[in-house]
Amino acid sequence: MDLDSREIYEREPYRRAFGIVREFAEDLLKGIESGRKIKIDVESPNNVILMGMGGSGIICDVAAQLFSRAGVRAEVLKSYNLRSDDWDLAIAVSHSGNTAETIKPAIDLIDRGVKIIFVTSNGFLLELGKKLGIPTASVRGDVPPRYGFPNMLGAIIGIMERLGLRMPSPDAVEIETFRSKIDESKAVHENPAKQSALRIVKSTPVIYVYHEVRNAGYRLKCQLNENSKIYCGFAEIPEALHNEIETISSHNLIIIPRSFKESRELTESIKTLTDFLGEEKILSIKADSRDEFGELIQLFMFMDYISLYAAILKKADPLKLSKVPELRKRNPINREILKRAGKRT
Repeated sequence: MDLDSREIYEREPYRRAFGIVREFAEDLLKGIESGRKIKIDVESPNNVILMGMGGSGIICDVAAQLFSRAGVRAEVLKSYNLRSDDWDLAIAVSHSGNTAETIKPAIDLIDRGVKIIFVTSNGFLLELGKKLGIPTASVRGDVPPRYGFPNMLGAIIGIMERLGLRMPSPDAVEIETFRSKIDESKAVHENPAKQSALRIVKSTPVIYVYHEVRNAGYRLKCQLNENSKIYCGFAEIPEALHNEIETISSHNLIIIPRSFKESRELTESIKTLTDFLGEEKILSIKADSRDEFGELIQLFMFMDYISLYAAILKKADPLKLSKVPELRKRNPINREILKRAGKRT
């Protein structure tokens, strides 16, 4: 498959998928405005719990990172049951509004009197928010959940501003300038995202991350799973260099997102690993920005584009899922929780 063929990008589902990611900066800014509109009587919270799964869960991961930078303790819950209720504020994130693993703890927190905010486009959360007067940030619902990342993240940033927290200001020009470097119009020889995808589809990828780039690496793992239908490993370094590395074979490609804040020790360790395995076994992914938030945004865009190019090469549909919704439909726990939620709306 020729990634430089214009005809591919005019064909569905790729036309639609690339059209969505092209709106990244616009969606982020619209999300911020949505978050700023909510009314909440909590200021400067000390302890925040964020709840979400899948494409909504990665929003919680990044939001927890932002809360931490603002000096607020934040925990992410990706399960049915709360471990405690010692929270000043809860934020439930569900793109569809029907995620059972998010709805159950959200209802439990409401029953315990914990202040809560919803981020959703529809479903039980939206209806519950209207009925109980819960502050709700509305996000676009015309895209699959994983494609809603910039809009939902923007909503969280807007909410955090309403809470009196100092938040980073997205640089739309910088975002678009970087996106243009990995856009489908850029040929393979000058497009690092296309080059990365070509290497990934010929291998069994393994993603190695460290603290500063953990969320970006996890995003790539999830996007390769859902958009490209590619299985990949995921491990943290330097820990992986003490165990997981023993299993690396000739079929693996180690992908390492890199940060401008990478420590000297990690840089030297990655160099040693590269010398040990050979440059052909390592793929480093870097952003241009030298700002923490700017770097995160650029890396996430990079991961999205890589997964879409890989989807083309694998002849996979980057918009459609089959196993995830079918499994959700078969799970009796989901039906039980949604029935409970229905009684409250």
